[in-house]
Amino acid sequence: MRADDISRLAERAGKVRFFGKSLYGYPLAAASKGKRAPGGVLVVGTVHAREHITAKLLSELAAEYDGDYPIDVVPCLNPDGAILATEGAEAFTLKAADRLSLLRINDGSWDFSKWKANLRGVDLNTNFDAGWGKGESNVFKPSPENYVGPYPGSEPETQAAVRLMAEGRYALVVAYHSKGEEVYWGFGGYADYYAESAAVAERLGYTLKRTPRSAGGLKDYWIEKYRLPGLTVEVGEDKYPHPYPEDRLPELIKRHKDIFGLYAEIAKKVWKNRR
Repeated sequence: MRADDISRLAERAGKVRFFGKSLYGYPLAAASKGKRAPGGVLVVGTVHAREHITAKLLSELAAEYDGDYPIDVVPCLNPDGAILATEGAEAFTLKAADRLSLLRINDGSWDFSKWKANLRGVDLNTNFDAGWGKGESNVFKPSPENYVGPYPGSEPETQAAVRLMAEGRYALVVAYHSKGEEVYWGFGGYADYYAESAAVAERLGYTLKRTPRSAGGLKDYWIEKYRLPGLTVEVGEDKYPHPYPEDRLPELIKRHKDIFGLYAEIAKKVWKNRR
C-alpha cells in the first residue's frame, strides 16, 4: 500500500480534505459524504498498520453511501505504518541509524507485516489522552505494538485526529479494526449509549462487548472528552491471520452493506437529543 494508493482510496470515498500529516510527512485524508452539517459521523480506519484492509473496506462503504446525512471517513490514520507493513522499511528514505532502530524494535526481523505501530514504534490506539498508560497490555518503550508513546498525544497522527474530533461536527465516532467480529462500546462509565451500540452489533451480526481494561484508544478519547457514543468495530473472523487476507474483502463489504445508514440514524437521534 503506497501513499498514492491511500490517496486514491480517500478520493474514491468522497470529497477529500486533508487534516494533518503523518510522522513521515504523508497527508492524512478525510473523505466527506452527505451534506456538510454538524452532528455527523466520523469513521476511522487503519489505526493499526497491519489492519490496512479496513482502509479498503471503508473506502468501498463510503463510495456506496448515498445518504444526505454527513459522514466523514478517514480510511487510513496510520499511512506510515501501513506502508511499512506492506512494503517494508525500504519504502522509506531513512538514515541508517533510523533503519537499524526499526529493525531492533521489530526483534531483528525485516518482515514488518504484523506491525501495528507508526514509524516511531508508537501504537496510536494507546496514545490518546484517555486512561493513557493504564491499559493491561501497555508497554513503555518503542515496540511493534502496545507502546503508549512518551506522553499522551505525542504522535502527529494522534494530534491530527484530536483536532478533527474537536471541530464539533460529530455525534458518533467509529474506529475500525480487525479482527474478531466484535463491537466494543463504552469507556470508563461515561455516556451510556448501550441501545445504539447494540443496534450496530445486531445489524452486523457481531458480538457486543463492553470495552475491557484497554486505554488510550481513539474511541476511548472521544467518549471521555465529549460524552458522546463511540464504537470500536473489529471486522473479520478470528480464524484468519494478521494481516487479514485481501481475498476476504468482498465478504466484509457484503457484511457491512448499508451500515453507514445506521450510523447516520444513530448520530441524527443522538444530536437531536443532545441539543
